[in-house]
Amino acid sequence: MEAPDSAQLLTALTTEHFTLQGARSQAMSETSSRASVYMYSVSSALVALGFVSQVADGSDTVFGVFALTILPTIYVLGCATYVRLVECSAEDFRYGLAINRIRGYYKELAGARADLFVLSGNDDGAGVFANMGLAAERRSPAFAFSTAIAVVNGVVGGAVVGIVLSAVFDGRIWLSASVGVLVAAASVFGWLWHAARILAGAASDVTPHYPSPPQAPDRDR
Repeated sequence: MEAPDSAQLLTALTTEHFTLQGARSQAMSETSSRASVYMYSVSSALVALGFVSQVADGSDTVFGVFALTILPTIYVLGCATYVRLVECSAEDFRYGLAINRIRGYYKELAGARADLFVLSGNDDGAGVFANMGLAAERRSPAFAFSTAIAVVNGVVGGAVVGIVLSAVFDGRIWLSASVGVLVAAASVFGWLWHAARILAGAASDVTPHYPSPPQAPDRDR
């Protein structure tokens, strides 16, 4: 193939850069919207449960039937929301890789004035996280908003199991609560494990063209 025209290539990359920025913004907007819908649903369900507990006038049957109708629905919604939030994070990560690759080419064109680019042009995980002001080795998914959704949803799932067991074991709250806590913890860690697989797959099939330089060992450790 003939060598590409440098001016046309630069125009194409500039257009692609703009498109990637728009796609990244849309992914973050979807993340915010889905998380807001879920949290609004949870808060509305709690308010509804409070009203039903007053209207039921001490009837555990009415409250239990209503709770076991609405809470499993909220849990299913939370599962779908969590998976989509993680998928949006994977999309955002790949967009970041693509943008960094284009920026790496910009730096090649800049030559000695590549220092004018503040953000990294390394198209790997370390480069993407560096542009967020994060160190790749110290970044923890525990502080991601998707993890907060997983925790809230785990509590909802544990509450469902606790209500069921409370009816089965004739009001043994301590036993029902203990099993509910275990179910909630299993739900949270299970979804976090699933998210780790999704995020690992997002970067596994990308070969860096502009890899980050190896980090110097920290002598203070």
